[in-house]
Amino acid sequence: MFIRTVRSHISAVIASALFLGGCTTPSELPQGPDAVWDVVIIGDSTLWELGEAYASQIENDVGVDVALHDFALSGLSAGEVLWTLQAGPPARSQLEQLATALKDAEVVVMFVNPVNSVDPANPHDEEACFMSRAPGPCGPASFDKWTTDLKAIWAEIFKLRNRKATILRATDCYNPLVVPWEKRGVFDDCTECWENMSDAAHSAAQAYDIPFLSRLDAFNGPSHDEDPRQKGFIIGDGEHPSVLAAQFTAELLSQMGYQPVPEP
Repeated sequence: MFIRTVRSHISAVIASALFLGGCTTPSELPQGPDAVWDVVIIGDSTLWELGEAYASQIENDVGVDVALHDFALSGLSAGEVLWTLQAGPPARSQLEQLATALKDAEVVVMFVNPVNSVDPANPHDEEACFMSRAPGPCGPASFDKWTTDLKAIWAEIFKLRNRKATILRATDCYNPLVVPWEKRGVFDDCTECWENMSDAAHSAAQAYDIPFLSRLDAFNGPSHDEDPRQKGFIIGDGEHPSVLAAQFTAELLSQMGYQPVPEP
């Protein structure tokens, strides 16, 4: 019942936006029946399945063809992406075409994790929560290095785009472990850690006026205590997004519209 209600609400919002012209595209973006938009997804495994869903959503909303460049890779971190874009060679072979894809990208969606963005003087320990253990340091300041790295990645994307119109969208990480955290007595500490991580990603996006989608809010509810497994958003491994979750996320991105982000 929850899923049907949410999907009906999102569909109604999207339909209203389209009717009001919310989906009109700026003239500097390719338009018309022969137009092609390059869509780049940069993420860890929490963005698996999103590429195909969002590509289809864009084709339906905007009426263009989409060329998808999907860099949603297991464990992909901000540190790896930043190294690939600033220094090279690519941190892993799957990222060899990332810079080229970004040069041509009309749309970029990104969430890359903070694993390799650690200040030794103020480390974070959100990884403990993936094992349903109480985290060590996980306060807001422990994610400062990650925020800095995310800002640097966005800056590299602007540089690669060279002042061309680009639809940029940032997101955070949902929590698939509500029940395990509750059973282990770490729900409050790990939820606070996840919220600090979400705030850090949001702060990096805000620095460039990049619209931000909180999957933590969307999947886990406003109090972050709803179980996305019960909504059909998580596959059998207990952590990764289902096709339904990807479709839901694509609809939320669609609701945000297709306005390019101004050059900083």
